[in-house]
Amino acid sequence: MSIEAIGALGAASSLSTGALPTASLSAASPLAEAARGEALSDAPRADFMDALGAGLARADGSLRHADAQLRALSAGQDVPIHDVMIAMEQARLDLTLVVEVRNRLVESYQEMMRMQL
Repeated sequence: MSIEAIGALGAASSLSTGALPTASLSAASPLAEAARGEALSDAPRADFMDALGAGLARADGSLRHADAQLRALSAGQDVPIHDVMIAMEQARLDLTLVVEVRNRLVESYQEMMRMQL
């Protein structure tokens, strides 16, 4: 029940980010500093690729856990069936979330490609 492709997607985090236009922002504003790529000293920086990688790692972990639980149950070990069902449902929900996020990203990319400049 584990999916190795999820781990491979985490390795695809080497996408480059483009520079943001700063012409309409004043030089002293915090938004202008963030647009130039300067980290704000007060706020922690959250990277989208880090969040996406963490979500993929969580989904992969839940799939592996559900697979291990199911294998232990089928091998005759003393594993409560409700724990196996809960792990399988959690893995299904995590995988559904990953698929929906992927669908939204693809849809957003396609929408951007349809834009006329």
